[in-house]
Amino acid sequence: MELTREQKKQIEKRLDQSTDSTEVANILKEFSQYELKGGQLGRAFEKMFVNKDSGFGPQITIDELAQYHHSFYTTNGGDWCRSNQGYLGSRYNIEREIQAGRIYSVKADGYNKNTKINQSIRNDIFKEIRSRRCAILDISTNTEVDHKDGMKDDWRLNDKSYQKLDDFQPLSKTANDAKRQHCKKCLETGVRYDAKRLGYSESYVFGNAKSKTCVGCYWYDPVAFNKEISKDFIKSDK
Repeated sequence: MELTREQKKQIEKRLDQSTDSTEVANILKEFSQYELKGGQLGRAFEKMFVNKDSGFGPQITIDELAQYHHSFYTTNGGDWCRSNQGYLGSRYNIEREIQAGRIYSVKADGYNKNTKINQSIRNDIFKEIRSRRCAILDISTNTEVDHKDGMKDDWRLNDKSYQKLDDFQPLSKTANDAKRQHCKKCLETGVRYDAKRLGYSESYVFGNAKSKTCVGCYWYDPVAFNKEISKDFIKSDK
């Protein structure tokens, strides 16, 4: 059965307002006799399997998704989960694993950001960050205000009213110069910096080497990276 225009608006509104996976699953079950499209499926997938803070999510097989609604099962190119298209792909980088000629699994791999930003920083944020010590070297000399997002493609930062203190970090000139070089290499090669080169046990705290976002990379936020990597550390006196 096809959804009417009013039903499409109704289900999308309810999915937008849903607060947990159980509620989303119940909505999908209620409309189990209908054919759902990209706008509905994308919203449902986002609510159930995407972390809204990071834009990342686990790898979910189509068979798993089909247990929630038959419309997830697709052999037509997966229009609901195409990169740079539709509700889901316009918001997130989408990774699709193909097996035997069909989509086997889908995952969100960070926010999809395609707008290059300018370098302008709101004055109150600039002053606050400049007053802090370098996030890497813990020194207060030659502190620069660094955009955490080395890809410089977060559209929010073009509008100063959307800028947040957490979008920036204090880095000494030496540390910032090093970050610029690594970010430049990442942009040229499409391969993110591997924190294991610095002795860490993990390369990234979110995503992988080919993720098209800075979130999860050491250079994006060294303080947060260190906290995440060491949170399960147990000191031994032996």
